Amino acid sequence: MTLVKIMDAQATPPSSISPPPGKSRFFPSLALVRALAALIVVYDHLVGMWLQRNRVSWRPAEIIDRWVFEPLHLMTHGGGMAVAMFFMVSGFVIVYVSQRETRREFAIRRALRIFPPLWVSIALLLLAHAALLACNSAEALRGYALQEVLDQPNPWPYVAAAMTLANYLLGTPAVNGVAWTLIIEVFFYATVALLLPLLKTRPRVAIVVAFVGLALLQQVARSSAFVFLLAVNGVYVCYLFLGSLIYLRWAGRIGNGFLIVGSVAFWLLFLRGMRDIALQPPFQLSDYGVSYGLAWLAFVVLLVLDDRLRLGRVSDFFSRISYSLYLNHGGLGLLALTLLYPVLGYSAALALTLPAVVAISAASYRWVEVPSQRLARHWTSRSG
Repeated sequence: MTLVKIMDAQATPPSSISPPPGKSRFFPSLALVRALAALIVVYDHLVGMWLQRNRVSWRPAEIIDRWVFEPLHLMTHGGGMAVAMFFMVSGFVIVYVSQRETRREFAIRRALRIFPPLWVSIALLLLAHAALLACNSAEALRGYALQEVLDQPNPWPYVAAAMTLANYLLGTPAVNGVAWTLIIEVFFYATVALLLPLLKTRPRVAIVVAFVGLALLQQVARSSAFVFLLAVNGVYVCYLFLGSLIYLRWAGRIGNGFLIVGSVAFWLLFLRGMRDIALQPPFQLSDYGVSYGLAWLAFVVLLVLDDRLRLGRVSDFFSRISYSLYLNHGGLGLLALTLLYPVLGYSAALALTLPAVVAISAASYRWVEVPSQRLARHWTSRSG
């Protein structure tokens, strides 16, 4: 069965998919993608990257590399594919939820979704640094994004830039190294917000406008440092629109022909921008093509199987905490491994680090994400 036939089987008329005001349909497939992507990213950083950076051998990682990542030619121990899976979910979900939101509602809800957990993750890293200083162990931070900020004569403007994600447009160092994907998300949100009236009434025109705008941005990328950094992030935004196109086809807003042509166009624009602007050695264009291509395929297959999927408690849990886990595992987890490894060895250090990071992320979800989302709904309530 071809992809377009599968999408035909999944598509329903727009009137029948619109949920009641204030409610969204739950997609088990998207929740599963979030959970899997979060766990793969954790593996990439706490196993693959940490072992590589510290030149430590660990037999389980060697087996997984040999039999999974190397045969599939996946970059960064699967981390690139996992990030692409997150992008696909965002591309689908953001256009979906925007259909019943005003620009004000859209902006407030996205801002309170992104920034409070980010601020808490930065605060936790700064507290960890203060604790290490008190214990004369600050050397453990060498080589991490936070230390580059704190080495500045006056680090606080850099911290402020990192808290607003402006550092990724100014070229200043990050505090939380994994936050690079968030400026891409914010860029995508801004694009959707600008195109919101067209997305609701003339989605084909909106997609064409987005494509033309992103293509022009690539053309003028080298006109200034600021524009270049904006264009680098815009390359990844091209990929998020692949998820948006799948939503629009699922919702019956576009046809199969537009889905195919639009997907090919954004995919080629993504690869072109990656080749000319955003490629990061030692990776090659083929590395991004394979990892991001497999992420697209995995997303589509799981979405097609959505009605047959049932989430277990574990996958549901990791789906819910996936954003906080993404934010907190890198800085805090890598730091914990670095401190514990000389004393306990890698296996024991990892066994202690993983549950600690999951616990911190679950607390962030419970006490930061949930309240901030409630606040967003309160501020944007129709009766408010």
